[in-house]
Amino acid sequence: MLKASRCAGLAMLVLATWAPASAGQPREAALPQVLERVAFVGDGFVERSQQNGYVEAVLRTRWPGEIASFRNLGWSGDTVRGEARDHYTNPPGPFEHLLEQVRSVRPTTIVFGYGRDLAFEDSLLSSFVDGYHQLLDSLVVGGVRCVLLSPLPHDARTSPNPGVDELNTRLARGRDAAAGVARQYGCTFIDLYTMMTPVLSDNMKSLTEDGVQLTTEGYRQVAGIIESGLAETSRETDLRIDLDGGRSTGGEIEDNVERVRGGMRFSFSAAVLPGDSRKGRLVRLSGLPPGTHELHAGGNLLATASSVEWGKGVRVAIPSEIEQFEALRRAIVEKNHLYFRQYRPHNETYLVGFRRYEQGQHAAELVQLDPLIDEKENEIGRLSAPRPVRFTLIRQ
Repeated sequence: MLKASRCAGLAMLVLATWAPASAGQPREAALPQVLERVAFVGDGFVERSQQNGYVEAVLRTRWPGEIASFRNLGWSGDTVRGEARDHYTNPPGPFEHLLEQVRSVRPTTIVFGYGRDLAFEDSLLSSFVDGYHQLLDSLVVGGVRCVLLSPLPHDARTSPNPGVDELNTRLARGRDAAAGVARQYGCTFIDLYTMMTPVLSDNMKSLTEDGVQLTTEGYRQVAGIIESGLAETSRETDLRIDLDGGRSTGGEIEDNVERVRGGMRFSFSAAVLPGDSRKGRLVRLSGLPPGTHELHAGGNLLATASSVEWGKGVRVAIPSEIEQFEALRRAIVEKNHLYFRQYRPHNETYLVGFRRYEQGQHAAELVQLDPLIDEKENEIGRLSAPRPVRFTLIRQ
């Protein structure tokens, strides 16, 4: 709720120019039950997501301040039994390595993304289900929240495999099996297979490199689907300012409102950043006098529209928000790189594996990455929250 001084100050200013006052009340997003320390676990789909940061950035901006840490524990070629992690010492075996790695980040929410391997052999399905049971029995304890992602379909347009339909039939069975496991354990299930099938076929540009590996744009699409699967409501990014009634939604008007020739200048703090900053926000301004009005921010003309058009809503991309979202993604990628080097160092066998008797004394240096990772986490937290935008509204 806006403070009374803000409402009064804005009312006096707008009356002195051309319209009545506004006030604001941000709309809160529907948060999941728990979303503080997130572990993103799975196969190559999960591992490669750390290179662009879209999944984490979208979730961070949807729930700013609610995620304390986000750790990518994906491993190319991995299965629910952790088979790809059998690489430097045994015992413990690969499954024990998987459990140890997940538990080390003390997650309150675990997002699982497995099932790529199911495309190539029918006999893997029963082992997939049994392995998921074993994995969830081991990790989803003590109030830990679980999310299961279905495997993605293969993209026939870029796949070199002539039998894509057969591969996708197997992956669809894997989707159904994962959904069944999710129901048994009370996990949230997100059907990437069904949701991405039309996206892959309808998009003008291919979203995969080889029918399997997603491009950066492909991950951007998937990130939005994952957000929708976790949230109870869609992200509210519309800004509505009723200049007659003194109300606003989507954020708050700041105190520093000033009159300019033919209009007004004010700062607006939105409740959340857009999940896709390139699409921008729908800005609705009601109570404007008849005529054409320009909306500026940061020295940029965002849009010019009639009072009727502003009342219906005009979509604008705000440059400062685009820059902030991209800075967030860069910080996430940098944090992921630091963490990857900590939990999967190049000379792992010598540091913590069966040959640690040779160079194990250097394993202490891995802990020295913690302050750097924490510093990035703090930066990510700051970039996840929207910053005030200084708007100028001028009547032509």
